[in-house]
Amino acid sequence: MIDCRHAMMRLWEYLDGELPADEVDALREHLAHCARCYPQYRRRLAFLALVSRAAAAGAPRPEFVHRLRTAIRSA
Repeated sequence: MIDCRHAMMRLWEYLDGELPADEVDALREHLAHCARCYPQYRRRLAFLALVSRAAAAGAPRPEFVHRLRTAIRSA
């Protein structure tokens, strides 16, 4: 099983479907049992849902999308 630090470092990749296959199950297992990391997962999932709804309302400018992705990855 992975530790909390590793789980949080890889969470965005997991949510974006970019996590290597060999790590997906380990992260999923960690989130299922960790009361500390699971709320972080839920917040980030809610954030992605909000961004998705905003995008559906109208296409943002490519510059905005790039700045947002950069900010998310650096956070």
